[in-house]
Amino acid sequence: MRWTRPRACRRPALTYPEFGPRLATVHDREHFDRWASRYDRSLGQPLVFSPTHIAVLNAAVEAGAHPSAVLDIGCGTGRLLERAAGKWPDAQLVGVDLSSAMIDEGRRKHPGDSRFRFEVADAAILPLDAGTVDLAFTTLSFHHWADQLGGVRQVAQVLRPGGLFVLADIRPPLLLRPVMRRFHASGSIWRLFEQGGFTVVGQRRPLRLAGHVLVTVGRKGP
Repeated sequence: MRWTRPRACRRPALTYPEFGPRLATVHDREHFDRWASRYDRSLGQPLVFSPTHIAVLNAAVEAGAHPSAVLDIGCGTGRLLERAAGKWPDAQLVGVDLSSAMIDEGRRKHPGDSRFRFEVADAAILPLDAGTVDLAFTTLSFHHWADQLGGVRQVAQVLRPGGLFVLADIRPPLLLRPVMRRFHASGSIWRLFEQGGFTVVGQRRPLRLAGHVLVTVGRKGP
């Protein structure tokens, strides 16, 4: 699948004044808490989540990732990190999520495995020191982030120079974009990455997901 680059355009910087500092609403958190015990067995895993995880991991590899520390924001029960462990078995794997029940499930699945660390945390206030991560992911979670630009900037802060941020989320249909304000088309997510401190390596819409998911890869500068 080829990387694509939207046409160059001059548009004003994006701002999100209507969103507060939280990653998700209380309703979102309660929903995911209730879902946690069934999450790994849900029909969404083979239909949407697993293909998205494969797509972002492939995108990271193609962008040259060789991480010693991997972060997944909105990690759920840690399924993407489990796949990442297969690609990079020596890497430290950190998952954060606002759902404490999801984090409990992740911890339950990996007792005694020092590679895995799961924390209840907000994307806008990551529990990591600056410059300690090589590769960060977020998959099908970004539309829940209340402070999207603040979250992207937090990711840039915890990444080492040259680190990669791979984001996958639903691409809104053209006619629904005015009402799906937390979802982004290729141009708006590109600008959001640039405002957050990243140079965009490229974007793709995986065929296996029928073009409904947009994957964006950004690299932090030196």
